[in-house]
Amino acid sequence: MKNLFLTMIAGMMALGAMAQGGKFTVQGGFLCEGDSLKLQIIDCDYQLLYEVTRAASPEMCFSFDLKDAALLIVDDGQEGYQRHHVVPAIPGDTVLFYMEGEPYYGLGGSQFYIDYDEAVKAIEPQAIELFELDAHSDRYLEVLEKYQDALLAYVENHPDQEASAALLGIFAEDETLEIGHYALLERVHNSVAANLYKPKLTAARERMLMMPQP
Repeated sequence: MKNLFLTMIAGMMALGAMAQGGKFTVQGGFLCEGDSLKLQIIDCDYQLLYEVTRAASPEMCFSFDLKDAALLIVDDGQEGYQRHHVVPAIPGDTVLFYMEGEPYYGLGGSQFYIDYDEAVKAIEPQAIELFELDAHSDRYLEVLEKYQDALLAYVENHPDQEASAALLGIFAEDETLEIGHYALLERVHNSVAANLYKPKLTAARERMLMMPQP
């Protein structure tokens, strides 16, 4: 019965968002600590798809062929908390990076990235507080809960945004992911951006099934 249930989950995931390949374009200016900028794109299984290093310049443009949603990792040499060093990479979309007060980037380009920028800013106060805590400190779990609550509040208030699906895929813990998934509209479930969280959701449900039952 358990294997049947897992197979059903996998089937539902496969019937959800169908991959739609296309070019993913990265534009803008980057605040590089050194003389170069490195971009990496990894898929949802954390396999490296692309790695590009270029000499830093005021305006840069990159283009990547993607078959499905992935993650863009920006390595500009900066350390500490950064708002947009990990960004969804969506086939067919363009993301524009711009400086929004050092050392933070703002995002523009397609509507998806405008929405995603708003989403990340909504959870930023809790994210910064969490980043500055030691994972073994007494307050870490308390702040982590506040962070997940803020994330879930954004998703529940914006169930029609594909950016909400991306937010779940990059930042949500298991319980938040499960609740957030059901908050999204069906159209968002079937978006390419939803592929960022669906593998995580399947893994979270498998872990739940493995837990001892009372």
